[in-house]
Amino acid sequence: MTDVLHPGITGIELLRQVRQEDPDAAVIVMSGNTPFTYRIESLKLGAYAFLMKPVNAYELLITAERALERRQLLIERRHRQQAYGQPQADPAQRTVLIVAVEEDRPAVRDVVREIFDSAGYKCLLTGYWGRGLKAFRESRPPLVFIDLRTMVMGHAGIKLLREIREEDPDAAVIVTSASVDPKIGIESLKLGAYAFLVKPINMDELLITAERALEHRQLLIEHRQHQADT
Repeated sequence: MTDVLHPGITGIELLRQVRQEDPDAAVIVMSGNTPFTYRIESLKLGAYAFLMKPVNAYELLITAERALERRQLLIERRHRQQAYGQPQADPAQRTVLIVAVEEDRPAVRDVVREIFDSAGYKCLLTGYWGRGLKAFRESRPPLVFIDLRTMVMGHAGIKLLREIREEDPDAAVIVTSASVDPKIGIESLKLGAYAFLVKPINMDELLITAERALEHRQLLIEHRQHQADT
């Protein structure tokens, strides 16, 4: 865990050196008021997460546990690959269900769809949160993006997140909102969302987060299958 600002060396440079020394290192970067470019650069260099100060204790602990879990799963995958070879890629992994919890927010869905389209994802769209679970059951996408506009709609989105995770505990879910109220973000993470992003959405951050959410989902599936086979 490191801060962006250090005397004599930046957190970005420290992150680069740590990752070069140990590519499996689980690194969390924290910062107060720094340019958004630092956040994106940290993620591109392999940081598991970039947290803004003041850091919420629950968010920090959940993030730390998942960072360590990902590190262990990556190590286990490498050992399996060395022993059994490379697993085949699943093309269905590139499918995302985009849910805008408020029915009158098609512009949000369109922007997010364009971002995912540009990266080669197959996009499934739905509006009102009440149709979100039905759409998930019909398509069973590996990745779900839930947009929450307000605190009131946040409760509906949290309900949808809970229902999706009950249907498929492996579902990779990204939740986003313009609200900076930490309660929505913490509740989302506790219910199993891979990430909670505060709008405005940055294209690079969204795509990096999506790739890692899908990777984490696949790592969990491979781990469970390996345990069943041994």
